[in-house]
Amino acid sequence: MAVILAEQEARRDHLQGSTGGAAFLVALDYTAAADVTAVHHVTSTNVDSVWIQAWNSSTAAVDLNLVLNPSDDTSTSAIDAVTVTLSIPAKSSYWVLQGESFRLRGSNTSTITAYTLTADVNKISLTGYVVRTNAALLY
Repeated sequence: MAVILAEQEARRDHLQGSTGGAAFLVALDYTAAADVTAVHHVTSTNVDSVWIQAWNSSTAAVDLNLVLNPSDDTSTSAIDAVTVTLSIPAKSSYWVLQGESFRLRGSNTSTITAYTLTADVNKISLTGYVVRTNAALLY
């Protein structure tokens, strides 16, 4: 159920890819444009400040690819243009996003997605939260 925020209102929520705030795996490897793990989606009326922590369960470093707000999430060139690669050390974690703000852009179905190499699928877990604010107040 969608929640409409009133003026001067913000609320904390879990990432879209999470079930009830639980950690979830990066389970896809980007063999096609749609082959990415949905992390979070911003609705058209909100701006979300996003906090994401990545946990590496492997005994080797794993590259995590975050796709940050593409203008079109069906086009590989649009996805590649906004993909950031971070190396997560073995048996360790990083806060890969720390409050960065996102607003819906284009007709994308997921504002933030993630993927790894095929050999690293299911080795990275993501957890985090968003602070959602009414977009009319900020822009």
